Amino acid sequence: MTHFKRWRAAYTGATALAVAMALIAPPSVAEPLADTTLSHGKPATASSTESSAGTIPGEVTQITTDSDIPWGLAFLPDGSALVSERDTFRLVRVTPAGEQTVVGTVPGVDTTGGEGGLLGLAVSKDFATDHWLYVFHTSPSDNRIVRFQYVDDRISGEQVLLSGIARNRYHNGGRLAFGPDGKLYATTGDAQNGDNAQNVNSLNGKILRLNPDGSVPGDNPQPGKYFWSYGHRNVQGLAWDSQGRLWESELGDSKQDEVNLIVKGGNYGWPTCEGTSGSCDNPDFIAPKRTFSPTGKHSPSGLAIVGDVLFMSELTGLEVQRMPISGDSLPTQKAYFTGTYGRLRTIVAAPDGSLWLTTTNGDKSGSPGKLDNKILRIALTGDSGARGHS
Repeated sequence: MTHFKRWRAAYTGATALAVAMALIAPPSVAEPLADTTLSHGKPATASSTESSAGTIPGEVTQITTDSDIPWGLAFLPDGSALVSERDTFRLVRVTPAGEQTVVGTVPGVDTTGGEGGLLGLAVSKDFATDHWLYVFHTSPSDNRIVRFQYVDDRISGEQVLLSGIARNRYHNGGRLAFGPDGKLYATTGDAQNGDNAQNVNSLNGKILRLNPDGSVPGDNPQPGKYFWSYGHRNVQGLAWDSQGRLWESELGDSKQDEVNLIVKGGNYGWPTCEGTSGSCDNPDFIAPKRTFSPTGKHSPSGLAIVGDVLFMSELTGLEVQRMPISGDSLPTQKAYFTGTYGRLRTIVAAPDGSLWLTTTNGDKSGSPGKLDNKILRIALTGDSGARGHS
């Protein structure tokens, strides 16, 4: 396996903005992340400076309310979205006008009394002809990835693509997304066992990469293995930039949350290293591009990219972070909507260039009632014109 160098110095000072500017060969769309090597350096940490690049969050309109923990969200070719309800196990089609249609209840889903249940969704890149809908969910024995035929607002013909991902009350991961290479990417948590993250024979603590039929791609980092990167605690967000590079948002333990630029076969250090904290001097660990601390004030969840600007939703931070990409770094950030809508779960770039955002104030750590669980649309202003890669 290719080794990826990293120098993780101990985090010092109030706000570190030193970013190592690595030279990364732009990857092709066919293999957006292959064999990219990052140079040494500390990541930028949260600041309040806003770059003029990219797009600016503007008017917010409410699409739905009273949703039941809207966790996964994926757009269909007609501009409507499919939404997964974590605790009811229902799939709901939502139009931009707010019309809702229950299209089915996913069989075999189980709750964990914490973060498990019906989680991520992805729509096939060839949906117009193959009608496949991909689902990540918790079962009574594990976490798994399945797919269904979705025709005429109904799901049928379940196929289990990958099972045996360890489940736990917390740290189940669960995000699904198709990359520009046509492969299906899935995030898995460490199932509250940090050793899983460094064990390449475990499916946990990883970003996985599958062919659409569930088989292992021949160009994955190790033959016959599903992992694309490892050393993760609980990845919650995935998005690709205009160069086809994969970015992720990751929940830390007690010190630092992370935003990472993912490379093929990369080791991101958990559980030895959390952000830049801990025993981080292993040269094979890859440093995050940005850290947020302490974790209890942020808790990153969804991730979207529009116009090469990262938008990250936060659960305990109760805000959306906007971070323009500059080369291979995130030199600035600014928070929006702090405290206005409560816990912000999933953020997705919509076909019209806006962002859709789900709130989950009815989950284990939320305060349902006045805030409730909503799906919101965020208009983007400024020098837009670029469509999202979610």
